Amino acid sequence: MIETLAQIRAPKPRQFVAGLVLWDDIVVEAAPILHFMKRGRWTRSRVREHCQLKGWQVSVVYEMKREFQRC
Repeated sequence: MIETLAQIRAPKPRQFVAGLVLWDDIVVEAAPILHFMKRGRWTRSRVREHCQLKGWQVSVVYEMKREFQRC
């Protein structure tokens, strides 16, 4: 599994910075302002397209390969 931490920056007038966690390119955690992406299990490409339409910047902060462990 690849875990990705991404950051979204929105310009004024509704300026914010928020984070997302993706596992294998699916949103699994999101800041409250982006909760709709987690709830809808958005893909990385859908997040990218949405941010482009809104004029938001997306950047990958960290990416790492992890072993999936069952509880």
